[in-house]
Amino acid sequence: MRDEHARTWKMCGRRSRPGKNLRVSDASWALSEQGRIRRAAFDGAQRLGSLTPLIHNPCMSPASAATDENPFAALGITRLQQSIYSALLHNPGTTFSELAELSDEPRPRLAGLLKELEALGMIGIDASTEPKYFPYPPDAVVEALIRQRETEFIRARIEAKRLSGDLLAAEQRTNPQKLVEIIDGMDAVVQRYEQVQRSAVKHVKAIDKPPYAVDPKAPNEVEREQIGHGVEYRVIFTPDALAIPEKLEMARQDAVIGERARVLESAPTKLIIVDDEMALMPLRGDDPGISAVIRPSTLLDILISVFNNLWEQATPLHGDNETGDVWPRLSEADRHLLTLLAAGLKDEAVARHTGMGARTVSRHVARLLRTLNARTRFQAGVHAARRDLV
Repeated sequence: MRDEHARTWKMCGRRSRPGKNLRVSDASWALSEQGRIRRAAFDGAQRLGSLTPLIHNPCMSPASAATDENPFAALGITRLQQSIYSALLHNPGTTFSELAELSDEPRPRLAGLLKELEALGMIGIDASTEPKYFPYPPDAVVEALIRQRETEFIRARIEAKRLSGDLLAAEQRTNPQKLVEIIDGMDAVVQRYEQVQRSAVKHVKAIDKPPYAVDPKAPNEVEREQIGHGVEYRVIFTPDALAIPEKLEMARQDAVIGERARVLESAPTKLIIVDDEMALMPLRGDDPGISAVIRPSTLLDILISVFNNLWEQATPLHGDNETGDVWPRLSEADRHLLTLLAAGLKDEAVARHTGMGARTVSRHVARLLRTLNARTRFQAGVHAARRDLV
């Protein structure tokens, strides 16, 4: 096999010549002035040394180049394409005849490689009497190739999801038992809990209540990552969930990054629904170590309907910016106390959160009930939340 690096080595050290009437096949790289293209090619060659992690330098010694990996492989570029491109970076304006003299590649093969590089948006051609080849700047080339590959990944993901849906529908017709998958064991449940969230593309609906398979005092890093990717999270908390001090603080932090949280005094079960296409829930309320994955079916439709109804009944944890009558000014301590009341916490739990004694909490609660004209602690919290007082 001929040494590609040795062929490229012969192209180093040449002086480039200006071209004219630049023609660019890829409109995304077209520039209005020929001089800008030529200048970009020279700049690309000068920057080559700082881009060695991305583009192999053809002017290094053949011995060291032979051990270097193709940095464009992940972007679908062959080593030979990369070698020709790298050589052009050091010799912008080279003609086909000059390239043929410097390369051991047969002329038909070399012509094919240049067409491939042009189609990939890596080089442009001067349409003069004898065409000259100019490389586009490495950083711009890499960014374009990455965007193209990302687009291909998205298409592949969509197609895989479609095929999976077709396969699942066929399996459900022949094997109805596959509508429900039993997950047994705490570690297996935790793993599937993360997998289900990561599969979300549009939204996640969840009911958060004890007991937990995961550490309730640790943040849900998968949720925060998914919110960063544009996935909407709607979470219904039960009061006993927010009675855990760390849980309430994490709910505050998650609300800042986009989680929509509400509180409901009583929810039937822990639940997570992804894109209305899959659900995960415990089979027994007191044992999180055995759960079920529910796939598209009437059962899943019922769970979606249950969640949507509960969401309408639940109280916004951080207020929903509704306006109402004029309400008295509240101190920060009162606002914090009302947030805890809206979460349904009892006096003992409020005392743990605030550091106050239980009797002191009771006195403050009684005062707030009178101020807000509420009959119960939970009602006071609801009134305050609906009027954005907390």
